[in-house]
Amino acid sequence: MSEVDAKILKQVEFYFSDSNFPFDKYLYLLSKKNSEGWVPLNIVAGFKKMKMITEDINVVVSALRSNNSDLVELNEEGDQIRRTKPLVEQNFVSRSIYAKGFPLVDEGAEKPVDALMELQDKIEDFFQEHGKVLAVRLRKTDERPAKFKGSVYVEFDNAQLAEEVAAKNLKYDDKELLLKTKRQYLDEKSELYKDQPRNNNRRDRKFNAFYLEKTGQLNGNKKFRDNKGNAQKHNKNNKQIDPEINQRLLKFKNGKDTTDEQLTQLVGKNLVDSIKRKEDGSGFVLLSEKAKSRKMAYELKGKSVDVQFYPANVSESKEFAGESVDEPKVGEKRKAEDELTKADDQ
Repeated sequence: MSEVDAKILKQVEFYFSDSNFPFDKYLYLLSKKNSEGWVPLNIVAGFKKMKMITEDINVVVSALRSNNSDLVELNEEGDQIRRTKPLVEQNFVSRSIYAKGFPLVDEGAEKPVDALMELQDKIEDFFQEHGKVLAVRLRKTDERPAKFKGSVYVEFDNAQLAEEVAAKNLKYDDKELLLKTKRQYLDEKSELYKDQPRNNNRRDRKFNAFYLEKTGQLNGNKKFRDNKGNAQKHNKNNKQIDPEINQRLLKFKNGKDTTDEQLTQLVGKNLVDSIKRKEDGSGFVLLSEKAKSRKMAYELKGKSVDVQFYPANVSESKEFAGESVDEPKVGEKRKAEDELTKADDQ
């Protein structure tokens, strides 16, 4: 197996692994849209970390075809991929550690997302020397844009190994690391904040497919209805939004200090039809006729340190068109953001 093939197989298998798949809202719900669990391969191949390996989807197909995987499979046409094994709920906390003391490589970096991805790979290689690593999760601040805290969760393949590594004295780049089992770290935090009111913001509610399956929230719950269902619920007057406009409309945030010219350069001079701003620094970019907002939002992810782009939902399209709309519930209002808030490992 070539080095490129090995990297492709490893990354694709991670996306569909027990460690990532049930906690990856976008990918998991995408698989649920198909009765047989198929996901378009071009979406997986378009994830940023995959594109750092290769931007040629034919290379991805070849790597998956020529190297047998016991976790994922391609369809006959080679344009769809799915997980082959049923998910089994496991104790991920017991086999994970907390590690702190890593460099804040995103601070001042020209491409902070790329810098963090490279660091993530280096940290994984570092801990691989002590045993099999299943995942490394970078811990980030709640602010926007999120910043690396200098600490990570490392998931090993068994609890005993995690305890052994947590008990070691390790240095990274000549800096001593603070190591604890994840259970120890969580218990300490729980004790520290036990008398403080719980912060129920959106970032605290992590996606967990096991929990949602148990409670039936993936079957008919309004939070996980498709776009059409949400549009019907919040479009009281039954006005039809031009689907072409909806597909071409990007929403942006944190653009107060960015000029229209800079926004146009970010998106692409020939791709911008018009820009509409709001006082809070957010606004809309209407793309040219051949551009699609969903695809463009993924291409723009991480391109700017400050400005964030999302495909606009139906309510936001009505707002752009100047129609009176009811305030959508959080589930719809945050749908586009949630779809782009993928696991840090992508």
